[in-house]
Amino acid sequence: MKIALIIIGCIILLLLILLFSPIRVYIEYLGGKPKVVLKYLFYGKTLVGGQKKPKTQKKKAKKKTKKNDSKKKADKKEKEETKEKSGLLPDSLGGKIDFILELVKLGGRALRKLLRRILIKDIIINFTISDEDACECALKFGKTNIIVYNAFTALSCFLRLRKKSIQIKCVYNKPDCIYDTSFTICITPGALIAIALGFAFAFLKLVIKTKKAEKLKDEEKEADTREIEDNNDNKAA
Repeated sequence: MKIALIIIGCIILLLLILLFSPIRVYIEYLGGKPKVVLKYLFYGKTLVGGQKKPKTQKKKAKKKTKKNDSKKKADKKEKEETKEKSGLLPDSLGGKIDFILELVKLGGRALRKLLRRILIKDIIINFTISDEDACECALKFGKTNIIVYNAFTALSCFLRLRKKSIQIKCVYNKPDCIYDTSFTICITPGALIAIALGFAFAFLKLVIKTKKAEKLKDEEKEADTREIEDNNDNKAA
C-alpha cells in the first residue's frame, strides 16, 4: 500500500513539474543578428540564428501510382462533403452572424487570458542613436525615447513585463545606429492547457445553444405552416 502511494505521489509530482515548469523563448537581436532559443526544463533548441548544422540528403520517396492518387482525391471529396453537410454554422444568415460574433467574443476572452499568463522578463534595450549631423541626432534620440517608453507602458497594460535595463545613448559623428535588444517570454503548459480547454468547452456550449435555437425556429415555422394549412382547409370546406 505504501509503495502504491509513493508511486502515485511521484506521478502527481512529475505531472505538476511538467505542467508548471515554464516554456521559455529567449529572443535577442545583437549586432544585426537575430537569435531565438526555445527552452523547456532540460531541453533547448535554437530556432533562429546560431550555427547551422549541415543538411543531410534525404532519400527520394517512391512515386505513388495514379490509382492511389485517385483514391485520395475521392476520400478528400467525401470528407469535404461530410463537412459541408454537418456544418457548425446555422442555416439562416442572422444565425450565422450571431454565431460568428459570439465566436469572436470567445476568442477575445481566450486571448486576454493568454496575455495575462504570459511573462516577458529580462528585457534589455541598448540603443545607440548616432548621426553625422548633431541636430538630426538629437531629434532621433528624442523620438526613440518617446517610442520606446510609450510602447513599454502600452504593452504593460496587456502583458506582464519585467525590465532589466533600458539604455538609450546619443553619439555624434557616427553614420550607423545600433539597436540591440533581448528578452525572454515565459508561459507554463498548464496555463495553455487550461485556456484551450476553457475555449473548447465554451465553443461546444455555443454550438449546442445555436443548434437548439435553430430547432426551435424550425418547430415554430412548422407550426405556423400547419396553422395556415388548417385555416385554408377550413375556408375551403
